Amino acid sequence: MSLAYNTDYFPPAPVLSVALAFPGEAPRLDPLTALVDTGADVSFVPTAYLEELDVPVSHTTRVRLLFGPARPANVYRVDVIIGSNRLPAMEVVGDDEGAEIILGRTILNRLILLLNGPHAMTDVLERPPKL
Repeated sequence: MSLAYNTDYFPPAPVLSVALAFPGEAPRLDPLTALVDTGADVSFVPTAYLEELDVPVSHTTRVRLLFGPARPANVYRVDVIIGSNRLPAMEVVGDDEGAEIILGRTILNRLILLLNGPHAMTDVLERPPKL
């Protein structure tokens, strides 16, 4: 699976196409574009998508955004589908303010990614490349 970097960001940013599903069910939303953020500890999904899937809150935690104070946040479990990879019951933080999915290390650490900056492409690989 390959996807061009999103040029709405400056500099262009790596993104992936993801589908979300209630655990064990088929996705009910069209695939969505998600920002790849290797610096984010957790993954964020707009609460509106989670409500559309009718996913219950798993538990509450505290998150701290880049320069803000820690705040309470709801955590949900959803299946995340990226290419041929179905990542079951992944914990994501519901985002009441943002409008984009942010893939942090909770999800990225389950994938083999190639961020090809010179060609502005993100690739999800089936196996590590030979060096």
